[in-house]
Amino acid sequence: MTEVYPLIDAHCHLDDVAFDADREAVSAAGQAAGVVGCVLAGVEPAGWARQAAWRAGRERTVAASVGLHPHVVCHYDAAELEHGLEALHAAAVGDASLAIGELGLDSSRWVPRGSLPTQRHAFRLQLSLARELDRPVVLHVLDAHGHALDVLQRDGVPKSGGVVHSYSGAPDLVARYEALGLCLSFSGSITRPTARRTLEAAARVSPDRLLVETDCPDQRPSTRDGSRNLPEFLPDVVAAVAAARGASLAPVAALTTQNATRLFHLEPFA
Repeated sequence: MTEVYPLIDAHCHLDDVAFDADREAVSAAGQAAGVVGCVLAGVEPAGWARQAAWRAGRERTVAASVGLHPHVVCHYDAAELEHGLEALHAAAVGDASLAIGELGLDSSRWVPRGSLPTQRHAFRLQLSLARELDRPVVLHVLDAHGHALDVLQRDGVPKSGGVVHSYSGAPDLVARYEALGLCLSFSGSITRPTARRTLEAAARVSPDRLLVETDCPDQRPSTRDGSRNLPEFLPDVVAAVAAARGASLAPVAALTTQNATRLFHLEPFA
């Protein structure tokens, strides 16, 4: 029988409509696999209410963030961005437990060309709010690590830190992110046969900066079948990270759970 270790999914979208038909069952299966807590990552105002509904009564084990994702802001005009930022400010001030994010930069094929200036503007404004309120930031950075680091180093990170979710940058950038007080989280993408660079990055992360996540329903591990990524697949990510670090499962599980508990003020064992 496979041993189960307590884990925290540091970044997921369990509130997504993909789970509307079986959210409770999916959550229960995750708990059976050891997932004792999670962080719901916000992407746009309409989704924040779904997060709040799922989190109600589970605040000890379910954390959340509210933010404007780069994939969202790249389609905003000036008025829509202003409205979104006002909603973000109201949500964050109204709930002192919320982190800020997903925020960041994306230059991948998933976003329109030429949208980086708009993304950067929204990124800086959200980062400013996070510093003002001293909330952890949840960063989405894809194919734009140089640009993101430039903003973070120039503007600054909240004292409470934050996390670069589903880290996809070069191994030699790990130290630069850590120097800013940020954690790095690894998702199912680390299980892909082509993930040599990500595996090397996972090996370089300091023990107190290491997190794991599913990003469900996206980024299903290559070790699993199905159309959705699920919380119960998180142990596969832990196994890949442990292998990259030349470690056994137990210490990696313990480290990542401790780090997520500290960063997001969870109390899964209280």
